[in-house]
Amino acid sequence: MNVVVKIGLRNLLRQKRRSVLLGIAIAFGTAILIMAHGFAHGISDNLFNRIVVYVSGHVGVVFSENGNLFKQIFHDGQRVKEIVKKEIPDVVKIEEGIGIFCRAIGNGKSDNVVMIGIDLSQLGDEKTQQQDADNFKMTEGSFEDLSNESIENPVILAKEKAAYLNVKKGDIIRVRYRNVTGQDQAARLTVVGTFLPANMFMSAPVFLELTDLKRLLGYGPNDIGQLFITIKNPKKDAVLYAEKLQEALRPEPARIDGYISAGKGSVPVTVFGYKTDTLSVAALNNKLSATGKKAGKSECFIGDSLSSVLGIAPGSNVALSYRLKYADSIVSSQIKITSLTQKGVLPGNVILLNDEDFYKIFYSNWPAAVKDNPKWHRLSESDPLKEIVAAEWTLFPRAKSTEELAKLQKEIARKKIRGTSVDVRTMYESASSVLSLEYALHMITLVAVLVLFFIILIGVVNTLRMTVKERTREIGTVRAIGMQKSDVQLSFILETFFLTLFSSLAGTVAAFLAMKGLSMFKIDAEGNPIGMMLVNERLYFVPVFTSVVFFICLIMVIAVGTAFFPAKKAANLSAAEALRHFD
Repeated sequence: MNVVVKIGLRNLLRQKRRSVLLGIAIAFGTAILIMAHGFAHGISDNLFNRIVVYVSGHVGVVFSENGNLFKQIFHDGQRVKEIVKKEIPDVVKIEEGIGIFCRAIGNGKSDNVVMIGIDLSQLGDEKTQQQDADNFKMTEGSFEDLSNESIENPVILAKEKAAYLNVKKGDIIRVRYRNVTGQDQAARLTVVGTFLPANMFMSAPVFLELTDLKRLLGYGPNDIGQLFITIKNPKKDAVLYAEKLQEALRPEPARIDGYISAGKGSVPVTVFGYKTDTLSVAALNNKLSATGKKAGKSECFIGDSLSSVLGIAPGSNVALSYRLKYADSIVSSQIKITSLTQKGVLPGNVILLNDEDFYKIFYSNWPAAVKDNPKWHRLSESDPLKEIVAAEWTLFPRAKSTEELAKLQKEIARKKIRGTSVDVRTMYESASSVLSLEYALHMITLVAVLVLFFIILIGVVNTLRMTVKERTREIGTVRAIGMQKSDVQLSFILETFFLTLFSSLAGTVAAFLAMKGLSMFKIDAEGNPIGMMLVNERLYFVPVFTSVVFFICLIMVIAVGTAFFPAKKAANLSAAEALRHFD
């Protein structure tokens, strides 16, 4: 075996010019393959960890109130965050994606901008912190000043945007916007710094600390906006975790356990909202026999037994008081009774309120969850009220594609659903246009590399055929002195193996040097979509060690496989025939 290896190495060195030219071709192909993969993987890393995370998160939970897609608010925020932490064990970061379009006025200049909140309490892991530092390379001021409470609404913005608005550190930007309640508002923002945007998506917004932005937009202390969830392995786990969240976020029937006061005193009651869509109202009319009129979309039903206890009638106003979930206090709301039900239709401690009025009370002051207590009514699985009672929120089925997501958003807006709508999505639905770029680049790279290697392999085959032809008499000689067919074949295969191995290693070294060199040049891509492929205005390569090893092994397998048939042809030559060969 050692002799055959030596022969293979000797043969490689005999035809130096041919070996060098073929080696350069293989090394060039290897370098191009590794560089293309490093660039494509760099784009993928950039898209997933520097763009998609900010655009939609790896997994997202999106809310809209009363069918208004621009009113993205949920009032029981802590509960949803706890569900996310429970269902996603390897969560890196949970951020609230709150942003609002507004008109900004600087010093003699104005422009449309987006105010975006940054949660400085969500630092994430070390890699995420480094990415945040790369995304906000400050040219003036300090990023930490966003949390400076002594400054009026501190903001940072891209250097180019600051230049356009003619502002610098310490200047005031005035903005006009519409808050979550639909009211037009104005505010003053103080510039505390400017930065060089890491990608094109960061050029337009102005960034505030999340609590400042929520205060300006009218969010309560327990309200949250849509959630952007960053996970460790998004390509593998994003869909899986979205499905788990979908199951965990199934709502319970909404209820308010409290006391109602009117006339003769105060009694414990449970208030439910009834759904006012056509089918639910029809089902309600089949179950309830109201005095005076049928169920409509603005009714409040009370049983005749409860009416007798309190001494009230249709048209009476009653006070509902209940304990809050997020504060140790009791609030009170006025309810107008519109209809009575016959005996036994409604339980004696139940009030049925239309969902529009119910949600106004329920969401404005989220009620505390009361443990099982006979004072308050609980819906069993067989309860006739269950199918018409409004839920805490409406959970929409998961969209499986971007097209389905677009249809879902249109459906939410068209139906004007009462209460809050919730849908769980992943980057594959909400950021598919960004991710499709990665797929296209991978395909272009793959096709280009395959064409290149096809050309190189033609060269390998032709070179081996020429080598076999030139060494025919030599083959006859070694066969005549006793070398076996298998050894002859192996010597040619080893020659190709060593050539490919050394060339691939040289190509790998060249690829890493080239990637290092190319990543040092700045590229001005301001306003150009190619900017999303860059990090800090430079080409971004992320070679993966396992992939590099795989490529080298693949190239060697392809080259050795290509050499097999010419080598077999050489080994099958008889000694006598080879010795008679004359060229």
